[in-house]
Amino acid sequence: MECRVLRLLKKSTAVKGRVGLAFGPSEVAVAVMRRDSGAPVLERCEILPVDPAGGAGAIAAVIRAAGLPRMPVSTVLRSDDYQLALVEAPDVPPAELRAAMRWRLKEAIDFRVEDAVIDVFDVPDQNRGGHGRMMYAVAARRSAVDRHAGAVVGVATLDVVDVPELCLRNLAALLPGAAAGVALLYLGETALSIVLVRGRTFYFARQMAPQTPPRPTGHPGGHSGSLPGPTAPEIESVVLELQRSLDYYERHFDQPPITRIAVSPAGTRASELARELGRDTGFEVATLDLNLLLHCAAPVEAAAQASCLLAVGAALREEQRSL
Repeated sequence: MECRVLRLLKKSTAVKGRVGLAFGPSEVAVAVMRRDSGAPVLERCEILPVDPAGGAGAIAAVIRAAGLPRMPVSTVLRSDDYQLALVEAPDVPPAELRAAMRWRLKEAIDFRVEDAVIDVFDVPDQNRGGHGRMMYAVAARRSAVDRHAGAVVGVATLDVVDVPELCLRNLAALLPGAAAGVALLYLGETALSIVLVRGRTFYFARQMAPQTPPRPTGHPGGHSGSLPGPTAPEIESVVLELQRSLDYYERHFDQPPITRIAVSPAGTRASELARELGRDTGFEVATLDLNLLLHCAAPVEAAAQASCLLAVGAALREEQRSL
């Protein structure tokens, strides 16, 4: 079975759906997306409990019992399983790109590059005054990639081990106004992520540690609607990082300003953060609600959205070649 961090540079057969899986300490978030008529339909969105002492075998047994459809499967790396870096592309033939990138990343990641699985994807041209082409490089811990493959071997057709940033891109691309550019803020398990997208094109991502550490909820998303509201220092910090990201987007990619912001996953905390951001920035800020974003076979409750958001983003993947 071929298992790569990002399957971006290779052709694949068009399919009518995909399964997304996100692994938590004691559960698996599952999303099943169908595209029979072209538009994505969220057919299933659920949490499967797993015995944390059972390892990959317990996960495989749970997935087998879930009776997932025979579709390609994407899994999502956790934030401590990989690093994403924006680097200048080596001047080498495409076939040698990943090997060359490995050595370029040697000083940029905090684990041994020999223990990393490397993949790359393009970003739009930047105004860099004659400097070389930039690319995003993903360095994933090989142990994490192997763990994902082992969890579904013999159970599902895993063809992509994805990163949260691209899963969020898939969701942001469906937001109102995405064609003109949107920013999606994701309240993750250990950090807040900012992803900038125009159409389906991924431009930029930034992570920041939260001022108020998230309380564990037992779900892969790490958040629920019961978390306390954002503090004033947290709001100030988010506004500052958001403005830096938007300024970088406008200046380096020569793009018109982004004024539409979405906060995810839906819930009390996201709603309060959206309200405060709207007041402090003057931008149009809303929460991302899967029930409004997608055709859902059944309504998805806020708690399930918090747990399954990245799995849904993984199931929305549709690249056949590259970004």
